Order: sequence, then C-alpha cells, then structure tokens
Amino acid sequence: MAATAAGKSTIREEIKVGRTNTPAFAWPTVVLALVLLATFAASVWLALRGSISYLASACINGVVIYSIYTVVHEAVHNNISSHRHDLRWVDSVLGHMSCFLLWQFMDHHRESHLEHHKHTNEDSDPDINARATLAGYLFVRLPVALLNYFNPYVLYQECKRFDVPRDGIRRTFIAFGLNTAVLAGLLVAGYGYEVLVLWFIPWWIGQSIMLTLFTWSPHHDHWETGRYRNSRISEFPGANWLLLGQGYHLIHHMMPAVPWYRYKRTFDQLRPILRDNGVRIEGLQPMDPGTYRSEPVQQGAAR
Repeated sequence: MAATAAGKSTIREEIKVGRTNTPAFAWPTVVLALVLLATFAASVWLALRGSISYLASACINGVVIYSIYTVVHEAVHNNISSHRHDLRWVDSVLGHMSCFLLWQFMDHHRESHLEHHKHTNEDSDPDINARATLAGYLFVRLPVALLNYFNPYVLYQECKRFDVPRDGIRRTFIAFGLNTAVLAGLLVAGYGYEVLVLWFIPWWIGQSIMLTLFTWSPHHDHWETGRYRNSRISEFPGANWLLLGQGYHLIHHMMPAVPWYRYKRTFDQLRPILRDNGVRIEGLQPMDPGTYRSEPVQQGAAR
C-alpha cells in the first residue's frame, strides 16, 4: 500500500484527485482526432493538386502520425466516452480510423496495451523490447518492431499471446486485409512514390519519435515495477504539449481513466504526495539508472 515517509497511506487521496480529473466525456480528444484526420486528408489532397510541396505535406503528415496515437491510446482505455457507456461507439470509431493511419489494429492493440499495464517493466511486458540503451533501441530494436507491423504471422502470434478473443482476431485481420488492399491498390494505380513520401516515410519517422518518447523514455531503464517507479515524470519547457501529456506518463499508469489533457493537472495536485513516495521527476533525458539504483527494484504490488 502506498504511504508517505511518515507511513500514512495516500491511495485514497490519489483516487479522489483522479476522479475529480476524469470527465464524463472527453471532448478535447474528439476534437484532436477530427483535426488530425482532417489535416492528414487535406495535406495529401493539397500535395496531389500541387498547392503545397510534397516535402511540406510529408512534414505535416509526420506530425499527424506522431500525434494520432494519443487518440488510439485513449480509445483503447475507453477514455473518450469515459462515464458515457452509451457512447462507447465513439471510442471504437475514432480508434479504428486513427489506427488505419498507423497500421495498427484496435482489438490487437487493446489487449497488448492492457497487458503492458498489468506487467509494466516485467519480462512479460509487451513493451519490454524497449529495455535497451537509447542507441540500441533506435538502431536495433525499434526498426525490427516497425517492420513487424507489416508481418501477419507476427500479428497472429501476438493475438494468441495476448488472448485476443476470436471475434477480435477476425476484426484484426479484416482490418489488416483492408489496409493491405488499399496499399496494393495505390501501388498498382501508380501512386508508389506518393505512398512512400506522403505516408510511409512520415509514418516511419512519426512512429519512431512517438515510440521513443511514449515507450522508451517514460519507462527507461525498464526494471522498476512499483506503483511510483514503473514510469517517470519528464518536465521541461513546452513538454506538456510537445509530448501530448506523456511527460506525466506515471499519472496514466496510476490512474488510466484520467485523459491525456489532464495528466499535468492531476500531477500538480499530487506533486507533494508523489515526491514523498519517491517518484522520479526528471527532465527530457532519463536519469542515468546508476544514479538512482544499484539493482532492479520492485516496490509495492499496487499498479
């Protein structure tokens, strides 16, 4: 059970703050999704008609690819509809539409991501391949992970590993087939260069940045498993907007129902408690593990 240095449990207070920061419906996430999807469509259309350069469109699309995972992430947790159970379809629709640009699949990703929450930084964590130096992650593990997005055999094996329901596996491979058909159709129609410049390169760059900042950085060095140490806080000027709240990734792991745009507010309200409980409050670059631990640490069972 979480406790301050004085030994008093703080769980109840943390839950109270989390609840006050959980809205009935997350309208900002809906706006984010619609703006990003419209921006991608407009960028491609303007590039194809010659109104903007392909380079400008590629840069815009890279930003969209980087940003739109936030919509998928919120949809996975049903954080868009939140308390409005009658609006769960909003999470599904916006999640699937956003996944299309990312070559991800909602049913598969939901089970994988929830498994990450259950086993954060353990050897069974689906994201444990990020347990590496920054160079090792960027130049070895990340490229392999990105290439595996297009491997249906790996996708099927992961669906089985994460116990994706049969209907979920079926929907996953229908979506995979649809993505493949669209891609193949564009290539056959002679749009290979456009696909490369306006989607694949922005996808590779945007995904690489997103995965580094949302997967590698928040959990590095991927050993600690306690409630207050399985992720960290990363504060620097502009961080909250540049990282779409993920500088406060620990808040998400502590209170998954809090939406991305209220992570900072929640952290600010809990800052004294979290500091007393040994939370890592750092800058953009994770602290050298050797400066805060001498061996893998496992704290409180609560996650």
